Amino acid sequence: MRIALVTETFYPAVDSTTTTMKATADRLVDLGHTVRIIAPGPGLATYRGCDVVRVRPLEPGGAQIRSAIEAFEPDLVQATSPRLVGRKALKHAKRSGIPTLVVEQSPILDLAADYWRAKVADRADTLLVTAPWMVGRVAELGAEATLWEPGVDTRAFNPTLRDPWLQDAWSKARAKDGRHVVVGYVGSLDKRHGVRRLAELADLRGIRLVVIGDGPEREWLEKRLQGARFTGPLTTGDLTVALPTLDVLVHPGELETDCHALREAAASGVPTVAPRAGGAADVVRHLETGVLYDPSDARDLRRAVAAVVGDRHRGLLGDAARVRALRRTWVDAVDELVARHYPVPAPLAA
Repeated sequence: MRIALVTETFYPAVDSTTTTMKATADRLVDLGHTVRIIAPGPGLATYRGCDVVRVRPLEPGGAQIRSAIEAFEPDLVQATSPRLVGRKALKHAKRSGIPTLVVEQSPILDLAADYWRAKVADRADTLLVTAPWMVGRVAELGAEATLWEPGVDTRAFNPTLRDPWLQDAWSKARAKDGRHVVVGYVGSLDKRHGVRRLAELADLRGIRLVVIGDGPEREWLEKRLQGARFTGPLTTGDLTVALPTLDVLVHPGELETDCHALREAAASGVPTVAPRAGGAADVVRHLETGVLYDPSDARDLRRAVAAVVGDRHRGLLGDAARVRALRRTWVDAVDELVARHYPVPAPLAA
């Protein structure tokens, strides 16, 4: 098949949309499909032999996107979390009779609901969401969506990549009061991810917080987490070392969808503390791969982290998390996407 993958961000960007798009493109290429990627510019013009058509920011986007689709003649236009670029691609594909598929992995906010339904849901022949709670959310908006769960790269994210030197540095192994338990957060430092709740751990004894990522809440957090290590955003290569070097991952977001950080932590053999809400409640198995806390209780996050930190056998949670992660790799996820949700190609004429 000829598949046009449309995205709002792409490699070398580091974000959840890029993670999904890159993994999808990788597997489609491996399966022998012909892929063209359409993404905002500037950036790389090719990826694994595929054209990456960059939409130039200072020129009319609609004409550029239309030209990229028409010249490629795709059998399918697939848009991930469509915004400016994706919506225009869906509009043109719908008018041209090209099948469309949307993978929506962003929460749909009330203020944008009507616009999203008209510009995304109504233009998608197939609408997929990446967390069970999102199926219900889309139904509330008068549309219909099917669950498609992401995978994880279990070769890249692996417990064997834990770095002893980095662990010593993060845990303050040579401190007078002894080694600390490294509790990390990975993701955008944005309010919608609940990152301000990390401040509740500021004075929790025996831990060292490591915050991986960047965003508008970084300055607020730095003022309240004086002893924490802020790394800024990391490339995927660096993250594959950083994640397994954590002892515990904490992620307070209550509206998570794809949960890439939680899946990658699991693959890295790291137990997770997350809210019993949003996508986290379906990715983390309570008392099996981590701990789920009650987000409505102002003290429960702190209690949950303290419980995991104080458990000398918490490595068993990480081991179980790794076993679960192996059940759904990106190969499994994309193969399912193609088999269940892609249109069946028309037979060749005799």
